[in-house]
Amino acid sequence: MASNKHLPLLLLLVIATTSSTSLPSLAADQDKLVIKIIDAMISGGSFEDWSPAFLATNDEVHGQGLTSTLFLPKTPVEGINATSPLVAAYHIVPQLLHFYNISLMEPLSRIPTLLSGNSILVTNNSASGFTLDGVLVSEPDLFVSPSIVIHRIASPFNFSRYGGDYLY
Repeated sequence: MASNKHLPLLLLLVIATTSSTSLPSLAADQDKLVIKIIDAMISGGSFEDWSPAFLATNDEVHGQGLTSTLFLPKTPVEGINATSPLVAAYHIVPQLLHFYNISLMEPLSRIPTLLSGNSILVTNNSASGFTLDGVLVSEPDLFVSPSIVIHRIASPFNFSRYGGDYLY
């Protein structure tokens, strides 16, 4: 049974799954938006360009917004390509997660991403060094709106190491 602190997240996942399966046209529109967002992010060529591309493409003002959380890397890491659609998709969570919500998750909890079949792993939930996929969340809640939250992370996530549902 899920604990009380995980109940809101579980409820959100059930609602999101139910709404996307019962409204196929809405789901198809959201899929197109996701592709548009990822294309815009990778066209910048660097992690620093992701935030403005994400915000400009995920335009909630014009009624086309994806409720989401973006983990924006502060610095590049050798071997992780910022222009890869897989890397970009792995840094977007298709739900609104303020740092408070993430900080309540237990270590080894998983956060589903837009990269199908991959999720971010909570590796440390201490207040002094909260990490996801072994990467420090350096500036939580950097940008917050009713449908978008951006968190700054110290470096990019490595989905090839942590992304699957298996543990290391």
